[in-house]
Amino acid sequence: MTRSCIFGLAMLLLLSACQREIDMKLPDYGPKLVVEGTIETGSPAMVMLSRSVPYFSEISLNTLVNDILVNDKAAQVYLTSEDGEEEQLVFKITPDAPYYVAFCGSKIIGKENTRYTLRVVYDGKTYEAETSIPKTFDLDSAGFDRSAEILNDTMATIRVLMKDAADEVNYYAFFCQVHCPTLHDRLWVSMLPVAFDDRAFNGQQFNYEITRYGYSLLMRNILDKEAQKNFSRITFRPGDTVYLKHSQVDYHTYRYLSTAGTEAALGSNPFMPPSPAVTNFNSDEVLGHWSGFASKTDTLIWHK
Repeated sequence: MTRSCIFGLAMLLLLSACQREIDMKLPDYGPKLVVEGTIETGSPAMVMLSRSVPYFSEISLNTLVNDILVNDKAAQVYLTSEDGEEEQLVFKITPDAPYYVAFCGSKIIGKENTRYTLRVVYDGKTYEAETSIPKTFDLDSAGFDRSAEILNDTMATIRVLMKDAADEVNYYAFFCQVHCPTLHDRLWVSMLPVAFDDRAFNGQQFNYEITRYGYSLLMRNILDKEAQKNFSRITFRPGDTVYLKHSQVDYHTYRYLSTAGTEAALGSNPFMPPSPAVTNFNSDEVLGHWSGFASKTDTLIWHK
């Protein structure tokens, strides 16, 4: 037997010896309550309740309505502010919610430097979370970065210039909506990272690039073909009217947005460990978050 044959046989035996059957028993799945609640400066609270489902579940409109979404027959939602205001949120149809229904407030309007406590009663148990709305901030400038036009590229990002407040820790988040003949964002679209802190530029003026990222696939199929072609774009184009929302959030909301954004961007990568979004609720039986936003909105128009 030649030396090469002996080496090949040895490698074959070695590789076969490395194979090992692994018998894995996955834990039983138990659905959890999912809470997605927000309160923003100048607006009442909106809370969406749903039940989690196994990862490989097939979701139809029927299962969404009957098995996933939680309505006012199954839960009650209450809101209190540190000023002593109280109200019970009403379950109703609203175009501002991803699935067009949510528990909505009307009496308590979000304001700066105020704490809010959310209480959800579901399946005989009560869950609570607290958030705060910090102070709003202004941009020094915001506009389309059209430097790619020198390459005959008609797409652009948005560039903002702002001054960070010194001697304090700040957490920022940006969102946008694009309105044009071929695309009409119903929901606010985030960017990546979804939220960031000021450790790299504390007390300094800095510029930041905004792209359209983190778009929701909800209700995508109801769009016409032209809108679907533009649905996933991350840049801005001539003819766009862009509503740019800039927000400051508290630490717990920043952590939630950061982990949720990481999971959305990398969660489908089999080589990345899972990074579940953190919650501020007082129970491990709840997923999601109760978040406060100190927000302002600017409008940018790119004329053709």
